[in-house]
Formats: sequence, structure tokens, C-alpha cells
Amino acid sequence: MKRIQRKKVIIKWHAGTSLWQCRFALIALRGIMVVSLSWDGNRATANRIIIYDYDTNRTVFDDTVSTYLLKHTIPANTLANGKKYIMQAQTYDARRAPSALSDKVLFYTFETPDFYFENIPENSLVENASFAASIHYYSPDWEDIGKYIFYLYDASKKKLFQSGELTDDDIRYNYKGLDNNTVYYIRCMGVTVNGMELDTGYIEITVRFENPNQYARVYATPIPSQGCIQVASNLVIIQYNGTDSFTYTDGMIDLRDKTLYYDKGFLIRDDFTVLIRGIRLWQNADIFKMSNNSLGLTLSSRIYHNGQLRFRLLVPNGAGSYLLYSEPLVFENEDMVTICVRRKQNVYQLKVFIEPGFSAEGDMWYGIERPDKT
Repeated sequence: MKRIQRKKVIIKWHAGTSLWQCRFALIALRGIMVVSLSWDGNRATANRIIIYDYDTNRTVFDDTVSTYLLKHTIPANTLANGKKYIMQAQTYDARRAPSALSDKVLFYTFETPDFYFENIPENSLVENASFAASIHYYSPDWEDIGKYIFYLYDASKKKLFQSGELTDDDIRYNYKGLDNNTVYYIRCMGVTVNGMELDTGYIEITVRFENPNQYARVYATPIPSQGCIQVASNLVIIQYNGTDSFTYTDGMIDLRDKTLYYDKGFLIRDDFTVLIRGIRLWQNADIFKMSNNSLGLTLSSRIYHNGQLRFRLLVPNGAGSYLLYSEPLVFENEDMVTICVRRKQNVYQLKVFIEPGFSAEGDMWYGIERPDKT
């Protein structure tokens, strides 16, 4: 009988045999891990892979497959993330005679990265029709994120919308057109460059915001002797100052590259609320100013490098001034923006509301001379 020489199996990795390369190869095939073997001896008709937990030496995988290929597939979910393992292999010839076990190979699996919404507001309450969601991503192994998708669901977790595949390192998305007094779920799912799946899970948010409209108080006084009612309003018509001419479209005055002054016909003594409504406010600019002989306030806007805008209010405080900022905002130039400035007992407040996709309904005009139809 011919003597058969027994030799050890050599485990090969697609990405090489160094410790770092082995580690990378395992993660690259996270779902289905394929191990390649090198065997110098009688033709192998089967091979066996044994994997041990490095910390406990417990066998976590021991499997034999009948194949002429020197490859072995390890199913998904066999190994845990962020662990050390030891692997050995052997082959069987046509007579089912086993080879000696290979040398032990130490390898690692990547840890699961942190992946969650980092700016969910207190009580999950969104006080606007849009929400600029931001994701915190951190990998202890310095593994980059590959791609991700944002989702929006209704209260029953029925999918309403999904973004396209995004790849920016700054993981954020602006949910727009959210309905008032409505519960939603938001979610983000992604995958790392080496195939590890990421999921924030369903995050509940409640949208509830004020939506102020133009209004004026109307006072009705009965006049019995005349059989009628006298109606009065706190709406006061005042004239602007200056030499600029203005155009009116869809009830709005066009102030681009122009300034509108009001300095006669009114006096504000105590507390007040100012509502400024307009479109095309995505800009760096001074928007509104109020002043008397000694004090004044200025409302301005600034676009930051992260693609968000804040409105800023500079208000008087005795001999000096201080600043108030709106929350970070993201909106389109066609969205209607309502800015509320309020003073009560010398304390100022600044609040901003966004009405996405605004469309004008008819023309409104206030003044003593109707604008030129041409």
C-alpha cells in the first residue's frame, strides 16, 4: 500500500495574512464570511473549520462540508461584533482520512459603531413644520460609513417617505412639510464601507407649532338711536418715507435691494409684538430695525457653514445691548417665514415659524393710494 503523507492545512485570507488584513477581510464579508484554504497533499473532498472564542476557548463554530473547493462559508450571525476569535482548519481525502489541524489563526471582528439621532428635542416635540435631523456616527475601529437613507413614517409606522441614498460624511437630513398636531416616526438605516448594517430604529416625534396669521382686533359699538353698529379697528394706516418706488405681487411688497422707512404716524410706548412675514429670506442681511433717539433693535439673518440659518435679534439692555438667536433653521426661498419679535416688561422674545411651499391666495394691499396696475 502506498504511504500517504499527512500535511497541515494553511488558512488563507482574501485580503492577506497579516493581523490587520485578516481583520479587514472578515468585516468585508460580514454577512457571509468565506475562508480560503491552501492544501498540499491528496485531493481534498471535504474541509472542516473550527472557531473558538478567544476569551473562553469555547467552540462557537465547528462545521464540515463536502466539496472539492478549498473554501468554507461561515453563515451570517455566527460571530459577534467586537470580539477576538481563533480559527483552525483541516481537510479530508476521498477515504475520509483527516489531515492534521492547521496552525491557529487569531482574528478580530469590528465593533458595532454608534449610530443614532443626536438632536431629538426635549419630549420629542418639534415646534416647526420642518426638522433638520442629525445623526451621530462613531466607529472605534475608524470604519467609514458607506451610504444611508432617511425614512419618515406615520403614527402606525406606515412608510410615508424615504430619501435617496446619501453618502456625505456629515449625516443629516431636513424633514419638510410636517403637519401640525401630528405624530411621526423617523428612522435612518445605513451600511459601513465594509458592509456592517446600521439602524437607528423608529424614533417618535410629535409636531406641534403655532401658525400665526395676519389679524387685527375689531371693536363693535351699538348705536341704538340709529339702528346700526359702529365698527373700529386697531389697524392704523401710516405712510412710508423715502424716495424709492415699490412693486406689489401677490399681496407682498418687493424689497430686494431697497429699504422701506416708517418714521411718522405712530408711537410705541410700552410692550409690543411685531410680526414680519416674507419669502426669499435665505440670506445674510439686516432685515428689520426699530429705534428712537436713544435705543434701537436690529433683526438680521446669517447662514452658517453647516448649511443652517439663524435669525439674530440685537436688543437694548439699559446702557448696552444683548443678542437673541433663533433655533437653527433650514428652509427654501419659496417658503413663507414668519418672524415674531415681542417685548414684555423690557424682556424680548424671538420666535420663527416656517410655512413650506407657500402659495399666495389673491392680492392684499393696505395704503391710501392703490399701486399702479401696470
